[in-house]
Formats: sequence, structure tokens, C-alpha cells
Amino acid sequence: MKKKTAAYLAIGVVGIALALAAKFLLQGFLSNAQSGAMVGVGAGLFGYGVGKWCVALWGEKHPDLMKQSEIEEKDERNQFIRSKAQAISGEILHWLLIAGAWFGIFLDAPFWLTLLLVGVFLLKTILDFALIAYYQKRM
Repeated sequence: MKKKTAAYLAIGVVGIALALAAKFLLQGFLSNAQSGAMVGVGAGLFGYGVGKWCVALWGEKHPDLMKQSEIEEKDERNQFIRSKAQAISGEILHWLLIAGAWFGIFLDAPFWLTLLLVGVFLLKTILDFALIAYYQKRM
């Protein structure tokens, strides 16, 4: 676990170094979009690394609670609850996409925005049907 803890801390340090380098050292060599992307990736790596590092440290101090958490995470009932919650939240977002498209039509938003929302709605609908067919054959 010590190696994982050190690796997570290293990821956090690399992330902050990447963000700082993009902002201050490479500013003349990169476009604003490239610099912004590097800062974003660096900030994401920093957040991920430090977050996982904190959890790993906590796990080293409380191995019994960490083991219980792993058992609960792999429990069938909890997996079913998580899957059900994800399905419902996906369905809500699905219909919010089409509501956003209608809202864009009524507010005379740019046509590309409405098409984008409808396209994502249709993509999710197709993905839903494909996954339903896949799981019907599999189960």
C-alpha cells in the first residue's frame, strides 16, 4: 500500500507541475487553448492524485474500515442499488436534453445548439437500445 500511496502523491505533484509549467513556463510556446487544456489536465491530475493519496493514507490508518468499505462496494445489493440509481439519473438527463432542445427552439437559440442537444439525445437512445439487445442476449 505504501507504493500506491507514493504513486498517488507523485501523480498529484506531476499534475500541479504540469499546470504551473503550462501557465508560467510554456506560455510563449502554446496557444491559449493548449495552455488551458494543460492547466485543466494538470489540475485534474492534482485533484485525483491528492484525493487518492488522502484515501490511501486513511486506509493505512484504518485497515478494518477500509476492508469493510471494499466488502460493501462489492456487495450485490449495493451494486444493484448503484446500477438502478445510475439508470434513473441517466433517464432524467436523457429527457433534460430534449427539454433543453425545446427550450432552445423557443428562445431562438443558435440552430447548432438545438441540433447538438437532439443529436446527443438520439445517440443516448440508440445506445440504450444497443445495450438492451446486448444484455438480453447475454443474460
